[in-house]
Amino acid sequence: MSVTLSMPLVSKTNRGFSLIEFMIAMVLGLIIISGATSVYLASKNSLIESEQFASVSENGRFALQILNYAARHAAFFGSAAPADIRKDASLGAVSGDCDDPASAYNTSATFFAVRATSADVLGCIDDAMPNTDVLVLKNVRAKPLYDANPDDPNALRDGVISFPAGGWDAESVYVVANSEAGLIVDGADAKPDVYEGSELALGVAWPYRIQIFYIRNSVAGPVLSRKVLGWNGTAMAIESENLVQGVENMRFLFGFDSNNDGDVDSINSLAAVDAANAWDRVISMQAFILLRSQETDPGYINEKTYRLGDITLAPADDIRRLLMQTEITLRNPRLVLRGGA
Repeated sequence: MSVTLSMPLVSKTNRGFSLIEFMIAMVLGLIIISGATSVYLASKNSLIESEQFASVSENGRFALQILNYAARHAAFFGSAAPADIRKDASLGAVSGDCDDPASAYNTSATFFAVRATSADVLGCIDDAMPNTDVLVLKNVRAKPLYDANPDDPNALRDGVISFPAGGWDAESVYVVANSEAGLIVDGADAKPDVYEGSELALGVAWPYRIQIFYIRNSVAGPVLSRKVLGWNGTAMAIESENLVQGVENMRFLFGFDSNNDGDVDSINSLAAVDAANAWDRVISMQAFILLRSQETDPGYINEKTYRLGDITLAPADDIRRLLMQTEITLRNPRLVLRGGA
């Protein structure tokens, strides 16, 4: 008896991939994965770039706002002219004071700038970023103290600064002035008389301030900083304040009035104004600040150039930067020139 063996039929639908089909599937899969990875990396880089620029832009706007507000109040001394203000005989030395004309109580120079050629500038700065500009501003705050309530004609006036009550601060410095004379006074010393008939008759006490803006070269990176006059616990002192991280350069151009009509006739560099010793004729300024991201990006090459006033910078590194600028009108010097002073 013979037996016939037969092999089962294999359906085409149950057959596996051939080697060629498997290789084609792998290639297609790799293409899809590569595309998805590229889209992911591009989206990630775009997000990082957007976040870095958003942070830098916010810092830049804040820095320019601070500079704008401070510069617009430069040379404001109430009703007194800076040249008519003298120091009280009891005024003590300022700890860490700057060299003239940037010294704290020198009101003959209320607005000027210098360029840092090294870390040491003006005798009170030892950590400046070289080749950046330093701006010196002096003025009084528009929060005066009076003998009596100026809005009450019946208030008792006894010639002593006492309004508002508790306003006089022993840890501050004031310019007590009328339209003819002014006196810089330490709040811890005796208040000057403002009796009728005295030198400072009907005078008002204005809180005095000095601000020196510069780029600080710190271990954590460049910072827009300033030196201010404040109380250090034992005496008045020039102290440091960090303002905005990531500002690595600051430069200025200045609007110059050559004919005393209160209008800008030319735009000059710091060096030109300084060489002409003409800071009293500067009535506007252009401020340029260059900001950098706090993080580097190895996949990014900065090929941009940045024009900061009278110089051009080309970093050529892996750091994203943003250049911002603003124009500021110096209202008080302009008023002085237009008034014929």
